Amino acid sequence: MKKLLLFILYVMIISTSCNREDWTSQNTVKGYIQYYDILHYGDANNTDVYLKDTYDSIIKQTATSNDGEYEFNNIQNGEYYIYAYRESNLTSANYDGYTDNFKVDGYTVELDTLTLNIFKD
Repeated sequence: MKKLLLFILYVMIISTSCNREDWTSQNTVKGYIQYYDILHYGDANNTDVYLKDTYDSIIKQTATSNDGEYEFNNIQNGEYYIYAYRESNLTSANYDGYTDNFKVDGYTVELDTLTLNIFKD
């Protein structure tokens, strides 16, 4: 009898902790960034990258790798855009750019290349 009660309690705990509403999304957003001006073109390494929602709030921040790649993990389903900013180490110019809005509702979103152009105030 004691084993039966423990088994029932175990089943109740497992079933209540596995409700679909409690699952967290494991979505990933990946992309590549390059920068461009008349004299320079290449991978936007060590570039600040922001995942923002449609209200312009920063959800997550990272930096690109030496190859200009970035990745955000564990993103909740929703609508977002990417904003990136890079200071030039060759000139006094700064670069920025952003993507169009995109929806996250699957496991991985791979974005087209984002090209940063000279930032203008």
